[in-house]
Amino acid sequence: MTKYLQNGAIRGMDPRVPELERIATLLQRRFLIDLFRQTSAKRLSIPQFTLLGFLAVESGVPMGVLAKRMGHATSATTGLVDRLEGVGLVRRQALKGDRRQKLVEITAKGKELMGRLQGELRQHLSAILGQLDLGDQDAWVRIYRVMENYCRDLPRN
Repeated sequence: MTKYLQNGAIRGMDPRVPELERIATLLQRRFLIDLFRQTSAKRLSIPQFTLLGFLAVESGVPMGVLAKRMGHATSATTGLVDRLEGVGLVRRQALKGDRRQKLVEITAKGKELMGRLQGELRQHLSAILGQLDLGDQDAWVRIYRVMENYCRDLPRN
């Protein structure tokens, strides 16, 4: 059981945690503000952007699989897909052999938009990688994979 001290520190906590917290907050704030500015200009919500990001990596995904990746109910994901389809960024196609099941695909317009929206973040990441030696670059990617897996395993409320 974690014991909280009066000043908010946790007994037995690694002393590097506050610095990591400060850095994570700065990164989150900086990149989320940039992302919000870009998506707002395109009239996209962050969940719509996230969905497009999944489809930019793997298109032709069943609605149920997409909902699971998003951590949403299928009905909520269907609403996102409806709005994105309405502006031509995704399309639905029936699965061969089972016309009830729909596959969601990103359109060329959606890919082009995602390329532009992700470009700034990719430039930042490339600049950071360029400041690291090769061993640190590989370590950074390994560390982020651990963080990604940790986040995937967190319960979604």
